[in-house]
Amino acid sequence: MENVKATMHGDKDTAEHLAQDCVWEARTRGITKANLIEAAGRDLDAYILAESNRAVDRDVEIRVPQGVS
Repeated sequence: MENVKATMHGDKDTAEHLAQDCVWEARTRGITKANLIEAAGRDLDAYILAESNRAVDRDVEIRVPQGVS
């Protein structure tokens, strides 16, 4: 998920669209949908949503000085 751009916390619809994009991209690289889903812990949408939220959290940690809330 190093290619996730932190812009805002995602929602389920956004995660579903990103998951579809991931499935398409994986197929172009010879990775089956089943293998992709297995690597994501069997729930690709939830995995994408969690990873995008983590990316936002990391970005906030980097950009906001410690001790500021």
